[in-house]
Amino acid sequence: MAIAYLNGAWTAPSDAKISVFDRGFMFGDGVYEVMPVYGGKIFTKTAHLERLARSLREIRLTTRFSEDDWSQLLDQAVVKAGEDNALIYLQVTRGVAPERSHAYLAAEPTVLITVTPFTPNNEQDIVSLRVCTKEDFRWHRADIKVTSLIANGMIKNEALAEGYHDAIMVRAGFVTEATSSNVFMVVDSEIMTPPKSELLLHGITREEVIRIAQGLDLKVKECEVQASALEGADEVWLSATGMEVQPIGEINGMQVGDGKPGPIWRQMFRAFQDEKQKAIECID
Repeated sequence: MAIAYLNGAWTAPSDAKISVFDRGFMFGDGVYEVMPVYGGKIFTKTAHLERLARSLREIRLTTRFSEDDWSQLLDQAVVKAGEDNALIYLQVTRGVAPERSHAYLAAEPTVLITVTPFTPNNEQDIVSLRVCTKEDFRWHRADIKVTSLIANGMIKNEALAEGYHDAIMVRAGFVTEATSSNVFMVVDSEIMTPPKSELLLHGITREEVIRIAQGLDLKVKECEVQASALEGADEVWLSATGMEVQPIGEINGMQVGDGKPGPIWRQMFRAFQDEKQKAIECID
């Protein structure tokens, strides 16, 4: 069942309430993480908590929670939800300010955790996505996982209005990421993805894909990817917590490969499932 934790209290998500003066509501002044639960176990939890700690440092937000505190709280949330497969959303804002001000006046951060049921993708149900490219006009700290996502939403919904599933964002001719996922391109069996920078989120699933691919002895290169190269690629994928690894069949109306999930993607998808199972068994 769906459940929420808000500042020490467990409740149904619909019953969780925050102050109108919470800086997360007023300014989008907060950070977040989304973690997958498989078989009742949180996948890549340590990596997510390390990124959370980095995001908090970057926006100069201090909490009383240690990494171990966060870990125990998240495990408790999974138990209370009672779901084998779920998505955990963890959000930390600067809290309730005594007045609306750009200055950091709040003292106690607001901590929200929600757990909702999640159905992982099955290979036979995967459909190649249709995407377009759009100018990346977001701010220059996309590496911080902040709750201020209005630009991502604008770009995503512009793509949806044009009949696409999503948009791959481009800055100065080079790919950064999609609106809520990282981008991979395959050319001549070599996997390429834009390198880490302040212009894109350092995705946890992205790191898993790179690690798994290297374990399979596949060639992986973190390098600048020109937007013009996408349409001539053999395969293009997106990676994120909720979608895992998703193939793209069309970009800007041009077919990628044969328009169907490619052989390298299939190899990666199956290996990703194996890694999930190994992680669950290892935790047990």
